[in-house]
Amino acid sequence: MKYLKAILFWAIGLTFITIGSLKYLHLDTMSEPIFNRAHFPRWFFYAVASVEFVAGILLLLTAATSKKIGSLLVALVMLGALGTRILLNQHFRHLIIPGLVFLIAMLMSFKLTKEDN
Repeated sequence: MKYLKAILFWAIGLTFITIGSLKYLHLDTMSEPIFNRAHFPRWFFYAVASVEFVAGILLLLTAATSKKIGSLLVALVMLGALGTRILLNQHFRHLIIPGLVFLIAMLMSFKLTKEDN
């Protein structure tokens, strides 16, 4: 179970570092149209990219506190993604991945809390 947890932290951490970086390089062709359709300001696109990048780095660090904060940031980003997709009235299948990542991030955060005590 310990290895599975480590793999999960690394997979989600590297994914969020990559996605955050792609937003800054204007190579994230999936998110930019969604932000434009939702009429979010341009600075918000970069704010989300920053939060994704920082969350990914925090998940890769060894301290339990940094992993917990990273998990909560991932959950916050995914909650925003869910809200945006609902706001845009997208098909429910577009809610599956952000919903699953949100649940995994919350479980990772709660699991860390339980281990800390």
